[in-house]
Amino acid sequence: MRIRARKSKLPPPNEFKETSMRIALLIATLATTLAAAPASANALCSVGDRAQVSWKGQWYPAKVTKVNEDQTKCFIRYDGYGSEWDEWVGSDRIKVSGRAMPGFQVGDSVQVKWKGEWYPASVISTKPDMWKIHYDGYAESWDEWVERDRIRHR
Repeated sequence: MRIRARKSKLPPPNEFKETSMRIALLIATLATTLAAAPASANALCSVGDRAQVSWKGQWYPAKVTKVNEDQTKCFIRYDGYGSEWDEWVGSDRIKVSGRAMPGFQVGDSVQVKWKGEWYPASVISTKPDMWKIHYDGYAESWDEWVERDRIRHR
């Protein structure tokens, strides 16, 4: 009985080297592209942005000096105030100037601040910078119009 040698299905060594080089080049190109990508379009703010910040029901001009890692909070300095007033603020308290803020549409599930607590609700109507909401599990008599500082996505 004679055993026949099987032909190898593997490519010659030079093709391995060429394929490995192509993969390495592709990975390097992808890494460079991702590193150069701009901050997320959904970022709440960027360092240097001018903004209006809500504090105790009033809006004050401020400048963004830092952004947290997941880009959901902005560290701000109020115009005309010292660093002791600097603070981190989230989307419920900041309006970045010259930038379209994420809005809400009819049917969106949201949370609404009422007397210091966040409650689940749905958007039932909109107008510029205001949203009419219906609190989940409550009668229509509780429906109300709210501004940006009292509404956030769930």
